[in-house]
Amino acid sequence: MGFEERWQRRQQEIAADTDTREADRVRRHNDQVEKIHQQHVQAARQAFERGDGWFEAEIPQHAVGRLDVHAVLRTKHDHPDVPRPARGDLLSRIEDEGWTLHTAQYLYVPTGEESRDKVFSSGQQIRARGDILGMYLFQRCPDTSRPTQSPSSQRSGQTG
Repeated sequence: MGFEERWQRRQQEIAADTDTREADRVRRHNDQVEKIHQQHVQAARQAFERGDGWFEAEIPQHAVGRLDVHAVLRTKHDHPDVPRPARGDLLSRIEDEGWTLHTAQYLYVPTGEESRDKVFSSGQQIRARGDILGMYLFQRCPDTSRPTQSPSSQRSGQTG
């Protein structure tokens, strides 16, 4: 076996290993997104099926947008063995269940504070910690019919 054949085989092994790692990264990302969003999407689905006209959700702001964007951006999407990243936009997933976002308000919720004495002067330094909580009010879509199968239920294998 010549040098060129060994080099080509090694390049193929490296490419296969990279694809496996990228597929694992996307699966972990999808599992994380699904874990965080599942509770809210399920509650929206149940409220719609009950026939509610309004749906209210209190969601920490960090859970609303895309999660770990850098892991998704580093992933090759042209290889068939690498799964597509999950939709990380929670508000759109709730709207897929038959709701329209009506109102969004944000609230800062303090979770604690830390104080310590200043080093070269009198007084103290205080550092506050907290979370931003989004309070969302959704209204039932005007057509009052949910799509036959939403993207979020396609992932879980359920029909609408």
